[in-house]
Amino acid sequence: MGKRHFQQRFIAFVDILGFSSIVERMSSEGRLFTTIRDALKRLDRQSRGFQRYRRQRRDKREATLRKGAVPLVAASNLQMTAFSDCYVLSEVSPAWHVLAAVQALGSRFLAEGILTRGAVVQGNAYHNGRVLFGPGIVDAYKLESEVAKYPRILVTESVRQAVWGYHEGLWKGRLLERDVDGCWFVNLLVPSLSSWAPLSDTAAERDVDSHLKRVRRSLANEWQRAQGNPGHMSKVWWLIHNFNKVAQKKGVDQIEHPDTAGVDALR
Repeated sequence: MGKRHFQQRFIAFVDILGFSSIVERMSSEGRLFTTIRDALKRLDRQSRGFQRYRRQRRDKREATLRKGAVPLVAASNLQMTAFSDCYVLSEVSPAWHVLAAVQALGSRFLAEGILTRGAVVQGNAYHNGRVLFGPGIVDAYKLESEVAKYPRILVTESVRQAVWGYHEGLWKGRLLERDVDGCWFVNLLVPSLSSWAPLSDTAAERDVDSHLKRVRRSLANEWQRAQGNPGHMSKVWWLIHNFNKVAQKKGVDQIEHPDTAGVDALR
């Protein structure tokens, strides 16, 4: 099969971190079942929302064409596939559709104590419903699994350039951040600032301070659970470090010394 069967797409691959460990803890932490169930339902609801969005755009274009007019509404090829503890989201254009969705889902998950890691790339892929394959999908997966390392959703340089106007415009420079290793990643320490209709969480809390306070509680709890697991501790600490930098600027209490005693005081 040649490349002519693929489309150049913006592709996000996002994974829920520590999913198997979360499932194991469900027997002793009853709320985890509800948290994960609701998170997976949210992914499914978002996927169905994008399906409706595609149909509406298609129907509107077709109605305009039947009238003999030139449609001003572009067709959408936005696709989302959720399976188990991860999802793939892709679109031919514009790139900001993918970034807006990834940020909205990731920031909401983080506020609920669910850590995600992923990557957004531009590459060739076939994505239609639950059928998806191609080099772009592989690139996104490899970047997530081999480079991201921490609970961050990386974006490649071509993606950064494609959404830079959106980052500087609507988001006022808050959509993307650059890490010490030079990698750009999606900022989840702000709630979604997008009012794009297909997003299922457009009515969610948009106050940055309130979002940070929820994230603070979630990270404090997650740090306690991470004790004794150096690999997970390093991931949570990366988030705490970034949280503290933002909290200091916003005047929100930082997580100064995230040990077990400190966590108890934060509750």
